[in-house]
Amino acid sequence: MDPLSWLFIPLLTGLVASLWNCCSGRTRRADVWSDVQRYDQVREALGRAVASVAAPTA
Repeated sequence: MDPLSWLFIPLLTGLVASLWNCCSGRTRRADVWSDVQRYDQVREALGRAVASVAAPTA
């Protein structure tokens, strides 16, 4: 029985870790593309800000 318990402990640990992952995991959002569009808008705005500061005024 002792060798079987050493096989049971990792199996039980894996099952509990899988259950914990499913229950405590972050839910997936459906509006991922709106986040990408917002990121693009912020990136463009920062690019314009850097370009205006870096442009030499003579």
